[in-house]
Amino acid sequence: MRIRDIMSTNVVSVDEKTLVGDARKIMEAHRIRRLPVMRKEKLVGLVTKHMLLEAAPSPATSLSIWELNYLLAQMTVKDIMVKKPYTISPDMPAEEALQLGQEKGYGGFLVAEDGRLVGVVTESDIVRIMTRVLGVKEKGKRIDIKVSKEFGNFQRIMNILDKHKTVLLSMITLPPEEWEKDWLVMLRLKSEDAGPIAMELGSSGFNVTYVG
Repeated sequence: MRIRDIMSTNVVSVDEKTLVGDARKIMEAHRIRRLPVMRKEKLVGLVTKHMLLEAAPSPATSLSIWELNYLLAQMTVKDIMVKKPYTISPDMPAEEALQLGQEKGYGGFLVAEDGRLVGVVTESDIVRIMTRVLGVKEKGKRIDIKVSKEFGNFQRIMNILDKHKTVLLSMITLPPEEWEKDWLVMLRLKSEDAGPIAMELGSSGFNVTYVG
């Protein structure tokens, strides 16, 4: 799953000369938290809802309240935007973007291709599609097992599922910690009763750690 498969292409953006007050209204109208800032058709910055709410002259200013209000009314997004915002490629895998967002503390990314803004994707978009990929929304049962690095183990697991005519909704594998030797494999099955499958997995030598 690539970013281009889940990103929003109908991107709401503003010109760099847009007033801060107008940018706030645009965000509220579209219920969004970030606005790309454009100069003609070129991406030059980014403003977020938090930045717009915090926009104000320095507290140390000696201006009067009327002068402050006038200054605020004239402030544009260019005055507060992040210049040259971080962008990602539409061909980046969704899981890489999710990890990158966690590392950098970003809740979303602008998507650019050949220097042109082509979309926007948020962490919520990525989590939503990953939830779908993992089959979490499908009703079913889960079995956790510990699996050694031996070749052929996954084929043995699939053979057991085929024998029980069970659909595999998703399979997640977690590598072992330094003090462990076996991988944790979480199976989500389209089944009303995972008991018989768990029993056969156990009798086949797999360490079943959870059935539910």
